[in-house]
Amino acid sequence: MTRRTSAASLVVGERARRRQRRDFGSVRMSERDARLLLLIGEQYAVTVDQLARLIGRTYRTARWLRDRWQNAGWVASRQLVAGGPSYVWLTREGTRVAQSPHRTWEPNPGMAVHIEAVTEIRLLLERQLGLGEWQSERTIAKTYGPRSEVRLHLPDAVLVRGQERVAIEVELTLKSRARLDELVRDLGERYQQVWYFAAARLVPTLTEVASLARWQNVQVHHHPPLLHELRLAA
Repeated sequence: MTRRTSAASLVVGERARRRQRRDFGSVRMSERDARLLLLIGEQYAVTVDQLARLIGRTYRTARWLRDRWQNAGWVASRQLVAGGPSYVWLTREGTRVAQSPHRTWEPNPGMAVHIEAVTEIRLLLERQLGLGEWQSERTIAKTYGPRSEVRLHLPDAVLVRGQERVAIEVELTLKSRARLDELVRDLGERYQQVWYFAAARLVPTLTEVASLARWQNVQVHHHPPLLHELRLAA
């Protein structure tokens, strides 16, 4: 009787294993996964700390989510600057499963600090202050076709506020005065407002250039931003 019971149990167990889902043990993409992966594709990359704020959870939870995505093959993650934070970006598989319209980003340490800074502004303006809808540089570029055909300077982002479009620029390194004059004049002509977020040492020069803008529609803020200045500007 015992042998028959054991044999029957083995048969039942084997049948159960055969009936297991074909994707048993794999990571299934949720709506939240897809939404976050699309945003990461728009921004090129985000840091783990920024991911934590995007999901409204702790750094530890964000790290767990990052690891889950890595196990699925959707993202890659590592430090891109010595002593800097860990970044998260989409792999080719992540780009495919999230149906991102953007090309898979190849990690570029030279862009890392700027990418982090732009995402900080997105988190502040769109998520924390709710000042409008964010359109990333990559999204804007799509409206102009292939990058090689774009002749206009693209801002780092556009903040859509009803019928108003605000060009967002993050400046962490100093350009030549002639180049700054050209960019400020160009953006001031094409957008209702232009908001610059600049490293402290660049603010005086940018403020002087902005004061000469034809439409007087260029504002210069510190990066990191001062919240009371932003609330007054908004």
